[in-house]
Amino acid sequence: MTIGAAEIMNPGGRGLPLARDLREALAIYARRTWPTHTSSYAAKAWGISKDTAKNLLRGSASDTTVTAILRAGGWRLATAVIGATIGQSLEDWIASERERLARERRSYEDRERALVAMASTLAVGAGMGLRRPSEPDLRDDREDRPRHRRMGGGRD
Repeated sequence: MTIGAAEIMNPGGRGLPLARDLREALAIYARRTWPTHTSSYAAKAWGISKDTAKNLLRGSASDTTVTAILRAGGWRLATAVIGATIGQSLEDWIASERERLARERRSYEDRERALVAMASTLAVGAGMGLRRPSEPDLRDDREDRPRHRRMGGGRD
């Protein structure tokens, strides 16, 4: 069985796997953004009712509310809240991916250099009895040709 994104994001159909942490991160974000009158400012900024904003600050917002807030807040809100939920900011993840890809690129470049060096020492047409690139061809081709027999009889 192949596991898809839906199964990973919602194992066993029990809601968001990080629901509590995500809600807490949204509440912290709201409190830090608006230290006073938080529910009023959050309600206005995210297009939700003041009661819904109060529920969010208590950590009991519904999935629908969380989705609406993330949509209203856009990438600025989403990257901060999801980064807090994951435990790594988007900027840190991008930097670590760049480092990983640079190491991977260096590894491929090293492997390519090694393969080029190996290839330069192999005989041209290895396994076919041909010469190495650095060796002159001194053999008489007529001696190396296979002798063909005539089909249907004839002299051997």
